Amino acid sequence: MNQNLKRLIIIAMLLSIAIVINYVESFIPVVVPGVRLGLANVIILIMIYEFTFYEALIVDLLRIFVVSLIRGTLFQPIFFMALVGGMASYLIMLLFSKLKPFSSVGVSALGAVSHTFGQIITLIVLTSTPEVINFVPIIGLLSLLTGILSGFICHTYLVRSITSNYVYVSTKYKERYVEKTKIENVINDKNIEK
Repeated sequence: MNQNLKRLIIIAMLLSIAIVINYVESFIPVVVPGVRLGLANVIILIMIYEFTFYEALIVDLLRIFVVSLIRGTLFQPIFFMALVGGMASYLIMLLFSKLKPFSSVGVSALGAVSHTFGQIITLIVLTSTPEVINFVPIIGLLSLLTGILSGFICHTYLVRSITSNYVYVSTKYKERYVEKTKIENVINDKNIEK
């Protein structure tokens, strides 16, 4: 099968997974209104690390549009909150994924927090209710925790480089962390021998 067709199929599968996760999450009860696990961002983060930046952007935008269409919220305030939050998250994750000291866990946490701030700013602009800012500490903390969870899930996927079994994708993340783990194991073995 043609490599371009395989790549397109994998991207379509990842988009479908992101849509389903995002939609199903809306049925999970939450303690704080507006807070979700954000597990669909795992797919976007995988896309950022293994695919091109514009493929990841297209998947993120399509996910937001399709889920809003399914929920019946297209072009309503909640759609614009999701769009601004998603784009803020995408840009931050794209930027920090290029910086060496950040693993997918740190990048995901930053993305989750930026998503929250993007949504809150949009809500304030659309509804003229600056009081919403009072919820920032609790929502920010919860988004940080869910971002860390998503980052760990993404890290587990990326070090296994599952997508590369089917189509050529970037394996820089895997190479960086698998080599780091090998070096740490050698150092630990030497310390045990002493």
